[in-house]
Amino acid sequence: MADIIHFQPRHEISAKQNLDSFIEQCKNTLTLYADQGGWQSNNWQHKQKNRSIAMTFSKYREKSNPTNFEPLHEPFLSFAKAYIRYNQSIKAVSSVTNKMVALRMLHDALLEVHGIANVLKTDGLVISELETITKQRVANKDRRNKVGYQIEILLEFIRKKRFVPALQSWENPWPKVGAKAERTDDESRKWQDIRCPSMHQMLALADCFANAETLEDKYWSSVITLLMLAPGRAGELSELTIDCLHRGENGALGVRWYAEKGFGHTIKWVPEALEQTVIEAHSRLMEIGQSAREAAKYAHDHPNVFLRHAGCCTSDDFAEDKPLNAYQFAHAMSFTEQSIASMKAKTSQLSSVTAWNMVGGKNTKWVQKLIASGEPTYKELASFVTSEYQTEDWPNLPSIQRPIWESLVLIRDREFHNDFKVREFSWRLPSVNELNAQLAIRDKLKNPPKTLFQRMGYVDEDGSDIRLTSHQIRVWLSTNAERGGMDAWQLARWAGRSRINDNRHYDLRTQDEREQQARSILEYNERPTALEAIKLNLPVSYKDLGVNRIGIADVTEYGMCVHDYAMSPCTKGGECMTCKEHVCIKGMPETLERITRLEKQVESQFNKATEDEADSVFGADRWVSHLGWKLAHIRTQRGRLESEDTPEGAILWIPPEHDPSPVKRALEQNDLDITANNQDLVEESEIAMLLGIENA
Repeated sequence: MADIIHFQPRHEISAKQNLDSFIEQCKNTLTLYADQGGWQSNNWQHKQKNRSIAMTFSKYREKSNPTNFEPLHEPFLSFAKAYIRYNQSIKAVSSVTNKMVALRMLHDALLEVHGIANVLKTDGLVISELETITKQRVANKDRRNKVGYQIEILLEFIRKKRFVPALQSWENPWPKVGAKAERTDDESRKWQDIRCPSMHQMLALADCFANAETLEDKYWSSVITLLMLAPGRAGELSELTIDCLHRGENGALGVRWYAEKGFGHTIKWVPEALEQTVIEAHSRLMEIGQSAREAAKYAHDHPNVFLRHAGCCTSDDFAEDKPLNAYQFAHAMSFTEQSIASMKAKTSQLSSVTAWNMVGGKNTKWVQKLIASGEPTYKELASFVTSEYQTEDWPNLPSIQRPIWESLVLIRDREFHNDFKVREFSWRLPSVNELNAQLAIRDKLKNPPKTLFQRMGYVDEDGSDIRLTSHQIRVWLSTNAERGGMDAWQLARWAGRSRINDNRHYDLRTQDEREQQARSILEYNERPTALEAIKLNLPVSYKDLGVNRIGIADVTEYGMCVHDYAMSPCTKGGECMTCKEHVCIKGMPETLERITRLEKQVESQFNKATEDEADSVFGADRWVSHLGWKLAHIRTQRGRLESEDTPEGAILWIPPEHDPSPVKRALEQNDLDITANNQDLVEESEIAMLLGIENA
């Protein structure tokens, strides 16, 4: 990216001079989009992974056309280009579309009020017209809020950069619309009903993976499987690497994942029932993408050298700079056997115009470009490969510093094409649109390709085509996690969301399910027990655990902890099972399994220490004592949790005598009292009053 010099307006010069200086700096100093025609072009593109977002400096049209448009009027056109180039140079964002909408609105408001599109004419009347135009053109309330936000930023920019220093402040008057998953209007309810896939549709996806036979079906069903192990975005798949599978210390399988929207690197743990499926999906993708990875690696290791693949017909000693005839060119560029046979049947002069026309010299632009200065060489084909397949992130993947030939989902160009032969020398990452085309028929195309479901013969319950998007898989997983009672923080981590509040956009439980959850809480006439509170995702207070203190307990791997910030920092270092401030609760989900696993680990360490003690290893005896003490407590708690004599919801502490505090030990060693005098005790209500706690 070019070095950014932030524009600083000068207070002592006129607004027009400030504006001219800003445009001049952006035009001649910044270099972003120089490779797309630069300042002279009225159509730039922001490239994000496999997507290209058009920025067309055109007048408003109900239906835009990037190839046929009328440019904005000057001098506003120059300001618009400077504004976009400046902001995108500082931070390139995909939401630039709304910036373009805001600019067009201001352009038209200036023309309507003053008859000239000059940003220096921006005033209160223009802002009023701007609001009117926005209401007329943007009907969707959610989008209107986003466009309004960009208008607010634009007007503030004009004022702060002193193009119109006296411009009044303006705030976006269109409020942010609530999450569609939470709305109760009829339109939103209908959307909610169809947004979350049915169990039948999800099982059809599973069947596609199990029964896939062709390479195309194996590839796409495997890619989709990786979205089903945990909520993920389709755009994140391109960052998966060949070594993404990970085994945790406890043997659990995870997938190293790079989550978008600020979350970053994480590990998505695979449910045990899906482990073999994920391993098989990984194996299939490794095999299918091997040729693409080899092609990308070759291009990196041998710059300006064309990959001589199995389809090439020249001898091994054929020079890189020796011209290729049409027949050799067609073999090198992976033309179909039918195309090559047609050319040979048409002419025996393989360097003739007729021969070249048969392989695209007459009507195919990329071929015309290659033969413009004569018959191409392998070296020129290598340059074509570089321009066609090496992205701006080359040789790395878009978001992580790993080479593209380590991508798990890498494939070759035309890998699964029905009419064209796969390009042996190529590599590319699949796009989100391609994945969605496997899940739902693309009605807008004249001859849309068949979806994964259509190729494999799966239909919806009513006999119609199954139609899904990759995002709906994420919605289904999140919704069912909510149904299963997963807490909000854990769900956000599982899904790779940097904001817990975003969970609400994916919670598509029915109204009856939400009401049932509310009723399950309201039906208690008295406070629920600690176990009931845990199962309802409610906070567990100290009093629920029998501790006469105000506060909320923390959840641990094995139970609950009553140590809080009012005390000195915890000194246990994770030794919860031998701590008197830690409690186990019978029936608390997953804790017994974790305690059993911990017991096996400590038992293994204890046995090793015992063997070392028998061999007179120095210091081993102290470890035998320490680990034996620890193992005894873990084993006792595990036994109590498993015992039929222990009622469900029982709260199990270790005796406080087993874990005396350092203060208590010091007092006892000095023969001082360690119990409080009853006369010195104060009523809890008095303490609450002193702390300012009402109705405690």
